[in-house]
Amino acid sequence: MRICMLNLTSGGMSGGYRTYLSHLVPRLANHPDVDAMLVGAPQSLDISPWQRAAPSVQWLPLKCSLLNRGGEISRVQKRVIKGFAPDVLFIPTARYWRIDGVPVVTMVRNMIPMMAHNSTYCLERIRNWARFKQLQAAVRKSDRIVAISYFVKDCLTNGLGIREDKIGVVYHGLERHGNEPGKRPSAIPEDWSGGFVFAAGLIYPYRGIEDQIEAWHCLRSLPDLPPLVIAGKVGQGMSRYYAKLRRLVHDRGMEPHIHFVGLLDRPEMVWCYRNCLALVMTSRVEACPNIALEAMAHGCVCIAAQNPPLPEFFAEAAEYYPPGQPQSLAQAVRLVLDRSSGRCTEMSARALVRASRFSWDVCCDETIRELRTAVERH
Repeated sequence: MRICMLNLTSGGMSGGYRTYLSHLVPRLANHPDVDAMLVGAPQSLDISPWQRAAPSVQWLPLKCSLLNRGGEISRVQKRVIKGFAPDVLFIPTARYWRIDGVPVVTMVRNMIPMMAHNSTYCLERIRNWARFKQLQAAVRKSDRIVAISYFVKDCLTNGLGIREDKIGVVYHGLERHGNEPGKRPSAIPEDWSGGFVFAAGLIYPYRGIEDQIEAWHCLRSLPDLPPLVIAGKVGQGMSRYYAKLRRLVHDRGMEPHIHFVGLLDRPEMVWCYRNCLALVMTSRVEACPNIALEAMAHGCVCIAAQNPPLPEFFAEAAEYYPPGQPQSLAQAVRLVLDRSSGRCTEMSARALVRASRFSWDVCCDETIRELRTAVERH
């Protein structure tokens, strides 16, 4: 099978998507069912590590924009793609482009545009509207769809009326850190004692960070209240929202207990997973939460909002609370903090077992299965 993968993406590329490409592209290229592979990637992307990992892959630089659907592929690039003679086009970014006679498979990995109230900020709502129109066109026109969770599949079938037999579910894999050394983030003082509770992800309203702040306010009377460390880059256009969160921390008098530490690199994230008392995840919507998988792979004791798809991924490896109810989150945090070391060890073991079910090798095999299904049905 000859695969043409087109990464049609506007703006920056998230860390989760970079991880996906870095693991999947070499595996697809080396799969016994793949004869050749052409990968179109944004010109701004440094592909040198992937070129070393997959020397047989042919690379095609692309210039992408949010509103110019398919127009970012020039005539010269179209000739390259046609000359490659692919058996299938794989577009992992919920966008659509076609060449005559070749089946198209698209992957849906961002559910924010499908949420009815995806932002309270006007510019972000406009961006999400444009993303939704692209997603809608892609899933309706493509020959097959890869959903990265059953939650995504349900949203496509119930929200957009896509036939169930057109959609295959393929979970992302999980990067095994093994004995990789961690590094204490400079924002975490070395004299902290008693550990901390950790939360991470892009700073966006859908992350539900207000629940965390209000929960720590509910817990303020605890004499041994651990600090809450919130890691993550401020999302595009979210400076006002971030300022609002900082004001909320100030107004609640929680500045000594809640710390925003910004974007952490991989060794710093590893250190936080290994040293936190618990991981808190309050997102209102995800597609496949990479942070959840990474946290479980490090045996974190996890507390999560009880909304899809978080239970789909955490299963029995987390304590749950109703989203939007910080008092319930505070109770869940206190329950975890009050547990014996033996009970926490048991929860950590559950997380490790659950994490073992996610594999990049399985992700590759199942992606090949979906691509082949599209070719056979076409």
